[in-house]
Amino acid sequence: MGDDRYDLYVRELLERHRQEGGPENVVILSEVGSTNALARAIATHYQNEDEKLRPLALLAFAQTGGRGRQGRSWSSPAGKGAYVTRVIEAADPALLQALPLLVGVGLCRALSPHLPVPCRLKWPNDLLVEVAGERKKIGGILIEALVRPGESALGLIGFGVNLFHEAEDLPETGTSLRLLGALPGGKTSASLADLTWDLIEGVEAEIAHLGDPAYAVESYRPLSVHQPGERIVCRLGDTVIEGAFAGFDEAGRLLLDSEGRRIPVAAGEVIEG
Repeated sequence: MGDDRYDLYVRELLERHRQEGGPENVVILSEVGSTNALARAIATHYQNEDEKLRPLALLAFAQTGGRGRQGRSWSSPAGKGAYVTRVIEAADPALLQALPLLVGVGLCRALSPHLPVPCRLKWPNDLLVEVAGERKKIGGILIEALVRPGESALGLIGFGVNLFHEAEDLPETGTSLRLLGALPGGKTSASLADLTWDLIEGVEAEIAHLGDPAYAVESYRPLSVHQPGERIVCRLGDTVIEGAFAGFDEAGRLLLDSEGRRIPVAAGEVIEG
């Protein structure tokens, strides 16, 4: 890329890794289509070769094809955000169900010290802040799984957080640390590398609780933007379900009260609420 910013980014990240530990393998890319797509290709290769994939984190300075949920694009201009995929192994694929909650909690907790307003979570995968009475998206999570019968499962934890993005880099519904006035200056005058590593450490702290769904739900609940009784509309593939928010069950599923029934939603997207 020939970008001095990228060279500095790499040096600072490697120094944080050397001093503080973290995932065993860290790969830092100047540019990639999608960290999740590359992680999937690597993980699939290891599975096909029947080899064990050691703990891995892929970081990109820029993405040309960053992805969100439902195939949406994710704005990933060079040097402006944290674009990361962490690959983990789970002996039981069922354990991966708590990942969206744990990762959301980890990112929210890591980002909050740098924010002038609280960070909140919109189920299952959005990091939000409130600006002038309007909810704005500052980050998102994309979790995918590679599961083969009789084998351990691999979880691909992709996340993007808007740090140095300007208004023209984002949709109207998005914001960034810079747009919130948190950068530069003050205690949040951290570099891209430091902010990115803080987020990685936040996720690492929470995925250590992967086998404890009760912890995941209890940690997620106070950070949720959803209020009891709030009207929520969820999209599940081609189906839309509407109801009143009734909390989360012990597995972290969203509960909706709809037409006299309580419906647990394990996967989907909240499109209103």
